[in-house]
Amino acid sequence: MNKNNKDSKRICMIAMASYPGDPRIRREAEALDEAGYTVDVLCRYSGKQPPKQKFGKVTAYRIMNAPPRDNKMIYFIQSIVFLAVAFFRLLILSISKRYKVIQAHNLPDYLIFAAILHKVFGVKLLLDIHDPSVDLFEEKWPGNKNRIFKSLIKISEHYSCKLSDHLITVTSICKEKLVERGNSPNKISLILNTANENIFKFNYDRNFVKITKGVKILYYGHIAERLGLSNAARALKYLIKVIPDSTLSIYGKYEPGYKKKLINLIEELNLQNNIILHNVIERDQIPSIINQHDIGIVPPPLTKYTNLSLPTKAFEYITSGLPVVSTKLISLYKILNDNCVTYVEYGDPKNFAEAIEKLCLNPDLRKSRTEQAYNVIKEISGQVMNKRYVDIINNLIKS
Repeated sequence: MNKNNKDSKRICMIAMASYPGDPRIRREAEALDEAGYTVDVLCRYSGKQPPKQKFGKVTAYRIMNAPPRDNKMIYFIQSIVFLAVAFFRLLILSISKRYKVIQAHNLPDYLIFAAILHKVFGVKLLLDIHDPSVDLFEEKWPGNKNRIFKSLIKISEHYSCKLSDHLITVTSICKEKLVERGNSPNKISLILNTANENIFKFNYDRNFVKITKGVKILYYGHIAERLGLSNAARALKYLIKVIPDSTLSIYGKYEPGYKKKLINLIEELNLQNNIILHNVIERDQIPSIINQHDIGIVPPPLTKYTNLSLPTKAFEYITSGLPVVSTKLISLYKILNDNCVTYVEYGDPKNFAEAIEKLCLNPDLRKSRTEQAYNVIKEISGQVMNKRYVDIINNLIKS
């Protein structure tokens, strides 16, 4: 391959997230690697990772640590610092690497401005909107006292989208929101957060039997008060009366202060032997943990923001062959109906417990919903999304 061909296959990503820890960034980078692209990822440290690390043709350049997202002022200040560092690091890398596409992953949206000089010289800019920032901010920090920040975030989203040559996002509802805010629908593509099939494999050996004791329930991912785990904990209090010795295992990263609240609730409910709190785990460990459990849960409350989102863990459960009990999130229900997922209304822990009990006592129902869900998501599998994503990159380069 000559130098010009090599140059045409160079992509840079910018993300105030960890690599390879963020599943969406990892899947997209690996898809580009498989398609013959060379990918550089400007990202943050997670733990004791080295400043530079290669994964095939993907190279992670870890440029600084990132702040917790629960303190908006600290997050804003450090995100600006991250943007500045990414801007100069990108300029340095560009001396020897002629990127054809630079992709920014939000949050925040304005990371795309790290590539503003490159746009002048014809580099295509792609903004990947994992979370609609306006809606997420309103969810986490409601009230009029935050109106200045809300205005800044709206302005940031508007100009970040305007600067970008193309946008990708995670659900049809997110796309509708972006169109409502003045973006052309032709400028927006959907890349759903389906499972990475290089990691998650369907467990054809799962034994569906009647469970009358000791059902093993699983939750993993971000752990915060707004994600409904208190409702799941209260549901377990009802469940152990009909399915004794049931357990709920929780894995993930806790928002500061919330773990103590969760521990207090568990003690109040006297469920110390039934709810097990684990710390964050490596992504490659999750499939093994899924296979050790009987049911996966997706318990967030119904809000404007959660109804926009599409929980990756639901697809990872299903791709692994694990039955799912979930709050009836609009984006999820549009893809997977009642024949695929057992839905519950949020705020009624007894209803949550009854839904799990029904699955435990009806192994044929568990098996049927698992298989139907898996058949549905084959049509929007990680491989399908990877091809769609690579096609977007190819078209940007050709345009």
